[in-house]
Amino acid sequence: MGSMEEPPAVKSEKVFNKWDYPMFIVLTSLSFVSTLYFVWQWISFQDWKYYPVTFSVLSLLLVTKLSNTQARWFSLPFMRRPKPLIALRHWKLGVVTTVVPSAESLEMLEETIKALIALDYPHDSWILDEGDDTRIKVLCTKYGAHHFSRKAMSRYQTADGLFQSGSKHGNYNAWLHEIGFERYEIITAFDPDHVPNAAFITNVLGYFEDPKIGYVQAAQCYYNQKASFIARGAAEETYEYYSCTQMAAYAIGHPIVVGCHNTHRVKALKQVGGFAPHDADDLLITLFYRARGWQGVYVPQILARGLVPVDWHGYLTQQLRWARSVIDVRFRINSILGRDLPFKESVLGYIHGLLYLQHSITTFLSILLLSFMLATGIAPRVISFSMLPKLGALVFALQLCAFFRQRFYLDWHSEAGLHWRAYLLRYAKWPYTLLALLDVFLRRRSPYALTRKVGHKSQRALLLWPHLAVATLIGTTWAIGMVYGRMVNPVLHILAGLIVLGSTALVLTEQCVFPDPYDRALIPFKER
Repeated sequence: MGSMEEPPAVKSEKVFNKWDYPMFIVLTSLSFVSTLYFVWQWISFQDWKYYPVTFSVLSLLLVTKLSNTQARWFSLPFMRRPKPLIALRHWKLGVVTTVVPSAESLEMLEETIKALIALDYPHDSWILDEGDDTRIKVLCTKYGAHHFSRKAMSRYQTADGLFQSGSKHGNYNAWLHEIGFERYEIITAFDPDHVPNAAFITNVLGYFEDPKIGYVQAAQCYYNQKASFIARGAAEETYEYYSCTQMAAYAIGHPIVVGCHNTHRVKALKQVGGFAPHDADDLLITLFYRARGWQGVYVPQILARGLVPVDWHGYLTQQLRWARSVIDVRFRINSILGRDLPFKESVLGYIHGLLYLQHSITTFLSILLLSFMLATGIAPRVISFSMLPKLGALVFALQLCAFFRQRFYLDWHSEAGLHWRAYLLRYAKWPYTLLALLDVFLRRRSPYALTRKVGHKSQRALLLWPHLAVATLIGTTWAIGMVYGRMVNPVLHILAGLIVLGSTALVLTEQCVFPDPYDRALIPFKER
């Protein structure tokens, strides 16, 4: 008797081609020489003898920034992409999206429903309606989608946990327990603002022929990123992650589930208990999968596009929620997963949490250090005009490396550039990341909140008030130093002026009224 045929296994291929290696080596050498030269000049002033505290803090900030940059750089050669696999048999497939009709656009949902129905693989389309809205039922009937609502099901309305009321994971889990677990073998979940390409399913389904694969994740991209500089900056923040970082994570077997759209083997999803009961349900379910031995696949293709926040209120509230949930998972990883996760994974989780916080922490320390130097005049000699050309050479070398990295971006022609908006947004949100850390430390709980991605003039108090406080702090300490004749370093004068002007300008942008980005003309893949 012949042996049974082995099931197909997912195989990967290198992202680097043969010409990328020489360029990578050249740029690595350039950045190494530039860094070595800058550090040599940095220590040549011997400031550790005369200004031990300020110089130590400055050096710590420098090492942190350079270490983060180099870690991302040296991950590039490890990037892998999966080789395509074709689905060999018919899978029972459910395609699902959620909606909260009181908070989300029905016009937006209608476009998503049409795209779900048009997916080119036999499937059922489901709309999980938190409001049991008659208008949504009409849309479902019109286009041939199934409608589900847990509104009248008290057993699926809990204060927290698996069926948390008003939460996306609670909505999905109610449907899974009522319908999905029994009826389907594979499910694909979409946010209601994400419009898929008709070929989305055929590009992800084949990987499930490998019985070890529990989930498949495709790239997250946006179709409204030109709506405002905030939308563009928020999109710029994601380019490297959804191109390089996820491909490097896939290479070591750890691609992250992303909540905007993801595909799951129902057997694996049922084994981990459904969608994770947490604001960071996507990150947490990734850890649950790992703990149970399931593998994931990252498909570096733009197969769907969605909406990104267009104003400060939408962006900052989203970032605060994300930061609070990610930090909570990363720093409570052992209490959440118990002994299911290997020790190495626990350590990596803590490291990821620290990396997530590093920009906010270094920005906060930099502002405090600058304030101290302005008020006291105690500034290391390394802060001088003579160091600016060396710093410029280092920045130039690192920027060349960044341009090389952009070669691997999924939509290089529209995503390449200096990405100054992303830097502006990172500066804008640093206080909120620290606030998220404080919330986690104090165990303060916040209700589940949807991210608003359409713009309007907010009636809330200023969200960017921390930057008004920064401008006031720097301006006050600057004035104290000048009044008492302590602050004579011209570089510090320039830095203080830039921060006061920049922080004030940032606060003023909150008064801008941004347009509604939802434009039918921008919906991707519509021509199909």
